[in-house]
Amino acid sequence: MKNSSNTNSNSRSSNAPSITYITQSTIIKADMFCEDDVRIAGTVEGEIESKKKVMLTESGKVKGTIHSPEADISGKVTGDVKAAKSLVLRSSAIVDGKIFTKKLTIENGAQVKGSFQVGPNVSISSNDSGPVHKSNSDEKNKTDKDS
Repeated sequence: MKNSSNTNSNSRSSNAPSITYITQSTIIKADMFCEDDVRIAGTVEGEIESKKKVMLTESGKVKGTIHSPEADISGKVTGDVKAAKSLVLRSSAIVDGKIFTKKLTIENGAQVKGSFQVGPNVSISSNDSGPVHKSNSDEKNKTDKDS
């Protein structure tokens, strides 16, 4: 069953961007999966996976892991950020968790409590353009490298 937003998006020009917008007064307590960009000004308690970009505004809060090809963080994240291609941490960003990305930009004033894995050889997923799904082999590889 298609919802009305999918039906409406089919009638748009293929060049028109689609954005899922979580307003400042909205609180979501669930995991999210989006095919398009996501802009969060409210609060999400759960995992966020997007096939495109995740943008967290200054008022935005995420308590959970973010998985996307690109992320632009101005708000607060309590959890890991896995941005396969690039991650921008704005001056107001606060991240309490691990960061995994190929390219990282950090503005002066951004706060991070956690660890970084950054660079062209960082393994984020088998398909860098899509969401990240943790597997037992990823955990085994991490353990093997730590030994």
